[in-house]
Order: sequence, then C-alpha cells, then structure tokens
Amino acid sequence: MPAQHPRYTSSMSETWDFLRSPAAGAAFNMGLDESLLRTAVKRGRPLLRVYSWEKPAVTFGYFQRFPAQLVDDYEVVRRPTGGGVVYHVMDTTYTVVVPPAHAFSIMATLDAYWLLHKAVAASFETRPDLHLAELHSPQGQYECFQKPVRGDVVTDGRKLAGGAQRRTKSGMLHQGSIDAKLSAEQLKQGFRETLGIDFEDCEVTDAERTIAEKLVMEKYATDAWNRYLR
Repeated sequence: MPAQHPRYTSSMSETWDFLRSPAAGAAFNMGLDESLLRTAVKRGRPLLRVYSWEKPAVTFGYFQRFPAQLVDDYEVVRRPTGGGVVYHVMDTTYTVVVPPAHAFSIMATLDAYWLLHKAVAASFETRPDLHLAELHSPQGQYECFQKPVRGDVVTDGRKLAGGAQRRTKSGMLHQGSIDAKLSAEQLKQGFRETLGIDFEDCEVTDAERTIAEKLVMEKYATDAWNRYLR
C-alpha cells in the first residue's frame, strides 16, 4: 500500500513573516533561530528565515558528538535541533518558526517535515527527478547529506535538502539546509505554491536581537554547549 502523505490547507488570508538575514557567525545564527522560537507566541504567525554564514561553518545535531577534527577549517556550533553534521559553505540555509497553536506545531513531526520539504522541492525550477525519500532515519553520528531520511529531498540518488525540528511550549523550530543555491524569491515561491500562503517582509526586533546576543554569550559560543555530549 502506498504511503499516505500529509496535506496542508491554509486559510484564504494566511500570511507568514519573511526574514532575510545578512551573513552572520555560526553562534549568532543559532542564537537568532532560538530567539525567534522563544518569541513566536508574541509574533503570532509563522516565520520563514533565509540566512547565510560569514565564514565556512559546520553545524551538528543536538545529540551528536563535537566534531573536533573540523575546527581548523570551519566555525563549528551545535544546533538546538537534531540530525547530523551539515556543512554550510555553498548551501542555502533556512528556518521555519511557528507558534504553538499553529497547524504545523500540532501535526506530527514527520508530517510537518514532509510538507516543508515538499515546499523546498517546489522551489526548484527544473529538477524532473526530484522527489522526497521514503527511507528510515539513520542512527549514530553521521554527516546529514550522506544519508537521506524519510521526507528529505533527493535527486539522482543523492540528498539535496534535509532538516531537523525541535518543539517547545513556544512553538516549532525547523532548521533546513539545501545543497544548492536558491534565491529567497525561489524559496518563497515554493512555499506559496505548496502551502497556499503569502509573505510579508519583516526585520529582527531589538528584543529578538538582545535575546540572540545573550544566547550567543551564554550558550552557542561556549564549550559547555558545543563540546559536551547532551
């Protein structure tokens, strides 16, 4: 029997915030993602963030060991979400944050993962072989783009896009990486076509930036967070 895949029906007037962030350090990028999650309730609607990196960077999953062999060549930071090692050099990096009452926070994690990656797949203009993987999740330490899991975007037998999620009382955080360069407009269009939503540009507020900077100092730039197994 073929797998049953989730559907998403937005309201006729659903609008998400869109944040295009300038290049930043690895610790700040993680701090801002968590800050946006913490402030999701106040924001009141989903947010799509597209961002980049000041230097070649590596992020690794919450439950992974610190990849010490990479520190000479990359800024290395632990994500607040799961998954494996992701290299941020030529990728397109994005985040989706939704408040706790929104449909994406309420649906099963795998369903939300599948739908968001369906939107990512729709962002590519010409990829006739593009599809979502039907495989199970790998175990142990691994590099994310070596092992596709169910719901990842794959093409020609290789993983093209993956992500990881975290859910708290503040809402849902989805951190995604696409192993290709997509423009912000391409990504937004894929989300529009797949989810039936629209976007309104926004900026980081002073409060969000203050929280992010505090998280950098107290968490994401520290050995206590990055080097010790969770």
